[in-house]
Amino acid sequence: MTKVLRDFSCRIGNTCPRIEQNVEGSYDIVGTNVPDGELPGHERKIRVPATMLPELAGLDIPDFNAWLEQHRKAPGDILRVQTLDSYEVESDGGDFAAYVQGRPGPTSPDREPFFQQLRDERAKGMTWRDLTVVNGPLTDYQRYGFDWVCEDAVAAGQDIRILDVAAQPAAAVLLRLGDFWVVEGDHVVLVQYDGENRHLGEVAVEDQAKHGYVAAAEMAWQLATPFATWWATALETHPEYRRTQRAA
Repeated sequence: MTKVLRDFSCRIGNTCPRIEQNVEGSYDIVGTNVPDGELPGHERKIRVPATMLPELAGLDIPDFNAWLEQHRKAPGDILRVQTLDSYEVESDGGDFAAYVQGRPGPTSPDREPFFQQLRDERAKGMTWRDLTVVNGPLTDYQRYGFDWVCEDAVAAGQDIRILDVAAQPAAAVLLRLGDFWVVEGDHVVLVQYDGENRHLGEVAVEDQAKHGYVAAAEMAWQLATPFATWWATALETHPEYRRTQRAA
């Protein structure tokens, strides 16, 4: 059983309402344990689906690529929101380590298959949008991604925008939401990471809970700047962001 106490919202002398996961996988929200003259003499219980509280749920999409294939359409649209300032991933084929070591350019064999996928999907009318949230000066990982990945991904057909919360402080709420996908404007999936930013898996968000994520993603997309424009401006003030040599 999962129990969460939210003491910050309670009056002094009372315990919080409890959120308990039941045997069916959904949640019971149970009223205060301490008698209160302002409340009925019995506790109130509300049952909500587990997807209403996705942050408490376990990982429930065993194969995300298969899930994505099932839910995408042609033509269609997916939007990935990325909020971390670095990622610990093996799929870069060692390119990030090479970037940090000062090597001239990317060499991962996984690059071209990904770019070909983007070209193929674009030819079918399928849009893959990527929104990357930054906060002021770039980390090494962000510099690597923008210089060695994003330019080529845009050329292959991916639509990438950058949102700098240092310039748009109201958008800082996205940093608390974390990474997520919006698929076909209707399906929402949270991406979970551990403390070292290693990918753990995905959690589906359904029912009414998903609408806030969809609205946040679309609003952020409108506030963001197309990658080519944003990158050109960034390089004017930080020319060191680009390597002097890149692999052909």
